[in-house]
Amino acid sequence: MISRSFLKSSIIFTIGGALPMLAGIILLPFYTNYLSEVHYTQILFYISISMLFQILFSFSIENYFGIKFTQLADEPEKQKKFIGTVATVLLIIGAGLLILSSIFGNLLFESIYEPGLDMQFWPYGFYSVLTGFFNSYFKAASICLIYLKKPQTFLFSNLINFVVTVIVSVGGLLLFPGTIVGPIFGRLISGLVIFLIGLFIFKKNGVLVFDSSFMSELLKFCLPYVFYILSGWVLAQIDRYILQAYISNSELNAYDLLLKCFYGIEFIQNSLSAVIYPKVYEIWAKNKSHVTTPESNRYFNVLTAINVIQLIMFCIVIPFVYRLFVSNSSFYQSESYIGILAAGYALRSIMSFYLASILFAKKVNVLLKIFGYSAILQLLVTWWAVNRFGLSGAIYAGLFIKLVQVFFCMYFSRSSFQFNFNYFKILFIPLIYLLINLLHFLLFQNYSLWFYLIELLVFGILLYALFNKEIKKVLIGFKLLPGA
Repeated sequence: MISRSFLKSSIIFTIGGALPMLAGIILLPFYTNYLSEVHYTQILFYISISMLFQILFSFSIENYFGIKFTQLADEPEKQKKFIGTVATVLLIIGAGLLILSSIFGNLLFESIYEPGLDMQFWPYGFYSVLTGFFNSYFKAASICLIYLKKPQTFLFSNLINFVVTVIVSVGGLLLFPGTIVGPIFGRLISGLVIFLIGLFIFKKNGVLVFDSSFMSELLKFCLPYVFYILSGWVLAQIDRYILQAYISNSELNAYDLLLKCFYGIEFIQNSLSAVIYPKVYEIWAKNKSHVTTPESNRYFNVLTAINVIQLIMFCIVIPFVYRLFVSNSSFYQSESYIGILAAGYALRSIMSFYLASILFAKKVNVLLKIFGYSAILQLLVTWWAVNRFGLSGAIYAGLFIKLVQVFFCMYFSRSSFQFNFNYFKILFIPLIYLLINLLHFLLFQNYSLWFYLIELLVFGILLYALFNKEIKKVLIGFKLLPGA
């Protein structure tokens, strides 16, 4: 039985964790309405740099933290030393990477970015790198709060980050029009604030020492994991780096805005997976075997249904949201490829099914293979497709790579898990949705509200007929409906 206190804490952690993403979404209309085309393009790349360096600065230590902290549950003094060691290691990594970026930053910017974009490492590129360091430090401290079971502190610190980011960014846009001062300093100043909060969290809950006894295991876990996370950055960001030389800033900005709107979909998908995985792991653990069962499959069947419906609803709603908050009509051109991008996100339910088994079997090397090979292939295929077809090539390449990821998941997980499931419910429904949206894009390449309304009706009837009993059983499993 899920306790009320556990549920309350989970909700608080979820809300707090969503605030940085919410700040980014709230700021999008301000960016589109107050920034010029070239300034919006600059900001999308500066944010991308910050995200990349956040991965490098963190070294995936936040993913290792919970494992080791839990193992030290019976040794509170050693837990404090571990917290302090994590804080110290992050500072050492931060200092090293900041020095290296200061030395090589200009050279990298000149090699990567088109001259017309006027991307400068000093000062804004360096500020973006520094923001990545601040954010990575705070993220590790936030994970510390989760395992220390301090939801109120977690929420309050993330709320401060949210408020400072939004106020400084919007204030800067209004006070310094025609510049990128607002977006850059909004992220930088809020980053500095949360970095100081992170230092306070580490100091209050740990002993700031460097205990080398933790390092061997930490490096063994984090080194392959950071390459896995970097692969995810490549899969999510590399298309814009290739596109900058082939399409206009206006087209690139519209494409980027739509992809950022999908962050909300990703958040819902990740949240649903986070809810489902513990229930599924509990079922597999009781069976004491790496085999899917009708009971565990039920949760992923329901995930498939929810995912498809939410994607269709997103395609219906997003053009209205654009016109409500975005006054710059050049961004409306992205409406024509809403459906084809949504088609790729339909495959996430399949990915979640296989990733659950990989994580349960603790096969981190399999994750690295899936996402590492996919990232390499993404680079090659996107470069070729953009050369041939421009923006459409990038979209087709992204869809192809998502299909390849599904294949890799199926191929690399077969040795560690036995899969018995209804292929139509897990595989074919997302693939049918993908095929319908792909055909619509190939034949018409324009937005049609009627198409998505009909799609909603057809899939609504189909999914209700297939899943209504399973949905009820899943709700009973989560104590949201009384059992039979």
